[in-house]
Order: sequence, then C-alpha cells, then structure tokens
Amino acid sequence: MEKELRDEPALAPPNTGNGNGTDYMTQAEVDAAMAGLPANDRRGPFYPFTFRNFRLFFYGQTISVAGTWMQTVAQQWLVWKLTGSAAWLGIVSGASAIPYVLFATWGGQVADRYPRRDTLVWTQTAAMILAFVLAFLTYGWWIPVQPWHVALLAGLSGIVNAFNMPTQQAFITDMVDDRKALGSAIALNSFRFNMARILGPIFAGVVLVKWGAATCFLINGLSFIAVIISLLMMRLPPFVPHAQQISMWGGFGYIWRNRSVFRTVALIGAASLFAWSVSTLYPVFATLFHRGARGYSNILSVNGVGAATGGLTLAILGERLSRRKAIYGGAFLYGSMLLMLSFAPTYAWVLFSLACSGFAMISLGISCNTKVQEEVPDALRGRVMAVYSLVFSGLMPVGGLEIGFLAEHLKAVTAVQINASVFLFLTTTLLVWSLIDARAFERAAEQYDPTG
Repeated sequence: MEKELRDEPALAPPNTGNGNGTDYMTQAEVDAAMAGLPANDRRGPFYPFTFRNFRLFFYGQTISVAGTWMQTVAQQWLVWKLTGSAAWLGIVSGASAIPYVLFATWGGQVADRYPRRDTLVWTQTAAMILAFVLAFLTYGWWIPVQPWHVALLAGLSGIVNAFNMPTQQAFITDMVDDRKALGSAIALNSFRFNMARILGPIFAGVVLVKWGAATCFLINGLSFIAVIISLLMMRLPPFVPHAQQISMWGGFGYIWRNRSVFRTVALIGAASLFAWSVSTLYPVFATLFHRGARGYSNILSVNGVGAATGGLTLAILGERLSRRKAIYGGAFLYGSMLLMLSFAPTYAWVLFSLACSGFAMISLGISCNTKVQEEVPDALRGRVMAVYSLVFSGLMPVGGLEIGFLAEHLKAVTAVQINASVFLFLTTTLLVWSLIDARAFERAAEQYDPTG
C-alpha cells in the first residue's frame, strides 16, 4: 500500500501550513489537477446527462413520446371499437409498413447529408399536424371517422417516421461529445422512451374513459411542441457533411459484409416481425379477460414498467455484460415470456408475463442498438441506422398484419404461440452461427504466433 501511495503523482507541494494540502495551489491549478484525473472517475451510467443537448432532447422527447403512446393506445382501441376485428387491427398496424419500406433508405441518406436537428424539427412538425387531423376526424368536426381514415393517416405517419427514425438514431452521437458515453446514452434514451411508455398508457386510460380517443390524439399533437422547442434550444456546431460520396444503398452493403452486424440486424428483424408484433393483440387480451379500456391501458403500462426497468438496468450494468450474453439472453427471455403469455390462465398472469417480456425486449433492443452504433463508421451512420430502423420499425407493422390475420382465422393465443416459437427458433440459429464464428476466430488466434 505504501508503494502504491508513493507512486501516485503529487497534486500539490507537501502541506506546511494549516493542514490543507492545497495551501499553495491557486484555484486554476486545482481545476487543472482535477481535470487531469482519469475520465473513469467522472463517468457513470448518467454521464450523458452532463451534456446539455442530451438533457434537452431527453426531457422534450419524454413529453412527446408520452403523447405518442397516448395516441397508440387510443388508436388501437378506436379501431377495435369501430370494427371489432383483429384483422383491422393488423391492417392499421401494417398500413405504415409500405411507405416506411419505400422511404427509409432515403431517410438514412438525408440523415447523413443534411443537418439532423433541422430534419427532426420538420418531421416532428409533420407528425404534430397528422395527430391534429386524426383528432379532428375523431371528434366528428368534419366527417365521422372511419377505419380507413386511421389507416391512411398511419401510412402518412410511416413516411414521416422513415425520415425521423434514422435521423434520431444517428443524432445521439451529435448530442454527446464523448464516444464513451454512447452506450449509456442509448440505454438512457431507451429508458426515456419506456418511461414515456408507462406514463402514456396511464394518461390514455384516464382520458379514454373520461373524454374519449379524440382528446388523446389532441394531447399528442400538443406534446410535439415540447420536443420542437427542445431541438431549437440546442447549441450545436455547424453541420459538415462527409466529403466521401456514398451510395444511398451503402448501409445495406456494410451490413452484408459485416457478419456480426448482419446477425444483430437479422435478430432485430426476427424480433420485430414475430415478437414485437404481439403488441397488436393487446386489445384482444384485454377483451378476453373482460377488462375494457382501463385493462388495456394497464397491459401497456406494466409492459412499459418492465421495459423501463430493463433500460435502467442496462444503463447501470450494461458495460459489465458481454454483448452476446445481453443480446441473446434478452432474446431467449423475450420469446419465453411471450409463450407464457399465450398460456396465461388469469389477467394477473398476463400482466406478469408482459412485464417480464418488456424487460427482455428492451435488454435485447438496447444491446443490439449499442453494438451496431459502436461498430458503424461515422460516414455510414445515417444509412446503416436507416436499415436498422427499417428492420426494427418497418417489419413490426408487417408482423402486426401477419399476427392479426392469424388471430382472425385461428385464435389470438395460437397466433402468439406460433410467433414466439418461430422467434425462439431463429434466435437459436443465429446464436449457433455466432458461436461457430467466435470459435473459428479463437482457433485462428491460437495458431497465429506473433513471435515467429
């Protein structure tokens, strides 16, 4: 211990005065010495909050996403009340898939070529207008709302999200000046999303019962004002587009060549198509157990509680877990909890299953997002994250359409069982491939002798 103490650099001359080791140091010298301490002493799970731009984005998006979840809850419940059809739930969920697929790659190119803050201001403004239109239709101020109105507006929202999602994913690196804060920033961003996911359904449950779906849509439109203001308050350096000209399809090429990233994106695609899409049937489960709008809102809330817990856990412990364990562990737990949901004998069992699945879902999502963000080069970030967002968000409505028709022709629980089983099979396949690659790399490293 004495040797360790002697080896430490002295920050000040020996104390010769009043017992204060900084008697002969000016404040500037003290500040300089503190700045020289290892960065790890100042970092932690909440390190990204030391960046002003990240704080603004976090608070503004929390309000906005809470409003978006209010609309999500109210929109699904409105369609269910208008039609009583699981197929229509799938149609509305899938209506945004085609425009998203068509425009997401272009959205990634925009994210790399133009100021991301400006793009986000435009996308948030467009989303606000669409929310107001849906509110006015549902109030009946123009014409009585029809299911196809909701589907059409969902399609227009898909176009907006095709530009918003890749830009927002890439924008995280613009808001934190230290790349070592990236993992925590992604985890906290997911925690923020899921805190809003808890608050949104809670508020939606109250508003749906007292004032109806139209008021949920109106509140969502107003909530976008918060994120637009937060974006305009940020202090960002001038945007400098990358000099390297890369094809709009460069993100696909990078993912195809990088096997590790390809597996990660493939797993997210499988989760989006076969696991996340189960949320389309949440209104059906609320009806099966005779719980109504409040029960549906509780289902989303407990799922959000589990997800928020997962996000906070990953923010605190994420760096202590290997990326493979976090990714595949989350995937297996997620699929297992969905199977448990399909066999739920009581409403309480449904809530427990969805809380656990929310935890697993976010553990998987954060770990996959962090892995891709850590590996992608800056010049390709927007394009790669466009592909990632396309797979993540674009396939879920397609999965919603698929599981909606399965539920319509079979049963809701049977549809969940099929999807969960397929997801677990694909997860196992990708894990085996990953382990084979890792073993091959280890053998190559053992055979290579740098000393000759």
